[in-house]
Amino acid sequence: MSLPFLVVQPTKTHTATVICVHGIGDDGRGLIPLTNELASALPHVKWVLPHAPQRPITVYNKEWLRAWFDIPSFSFTETEDAPGMLDSLRKLDALVKAEVDAGIPQERIVLSGFSQGGAMVLLSGLGGRAVREGGGGWKLAGVVVMSGWLPLRDRFKSLISPHALTMPVFWGHGTDDPLVRYSFGRKSAEILKDQVGLALRWGDKGEAERAAFGSAGVSFLGYDGVLHAVCSKERADLKEFLKRVIPDNHTG
Repeated sequence: MSLPFLVVQPTKTHTATVICVHGIGDDGRGLIPLTNELASALPHVKWVLPHAPQRPITVYNKEWLRAWFDIPSFSFTETEDAPGMLDSLRKLDALVKAEVDAGIPQERIVLSGFSQGGAMVLLSGLGGRAVREGGGGWKLAGVVVMSGWLPLRDRFKSLISPHALTMPVFWGHGTDDPLVRYSFGRKSAEILKDQVGLALRWGDKGEAERAAFGSAGVSFLGYDGVLHAVCSKERADLKEFLKRVIPDNHTG
């Protein structure tokens, strides 16, 4: 079954698409304030906001919530729900394919996600090789992770897309996040560097790192005092990242 979704339409000629993947217990509507804030600076972008299916979530006493996969606990030490992740990956792939079929090049599509959605866009944007026909992957403009983590860490290297090493990744994380710990986010980014081979830049460490913002590899930015949320500074950084990876290159 395909995913239901909302669309925020571009106000200029449509030349790029950002697919925004929400966190657990939310739906696409929860990301509308963020997309509305970004849209004014990116008038050529179409925003696609899918709704995850409902499922029982172990960490919330089996309550039925919208989620991309089950989470046993926020310690992230238990066995992961790989079947749920891979099922959601196929559904997100269908959204990307729909944009490509409509004439938007892969290189003009960004996958963006918050929290559990961030885990999913890493899997869909960088991985998924083992479940795609032909073992390929998308050659996207970029991937955006907000307060997320790397899923399937023990096997992610085997899932990696042939385009992963050239993919720009924006990774923002609050230093006081009580759910997905900042240290866990950093460790996830380090795994991508050490085990997969992606370049890793700590984006708050100097002008050289900022100059490379939006180039291949992971730009990891921490936001002091921020909880499990996207602060105004992160939203401004995200806007700059998107302007670099999917610039408005249409004159009409």
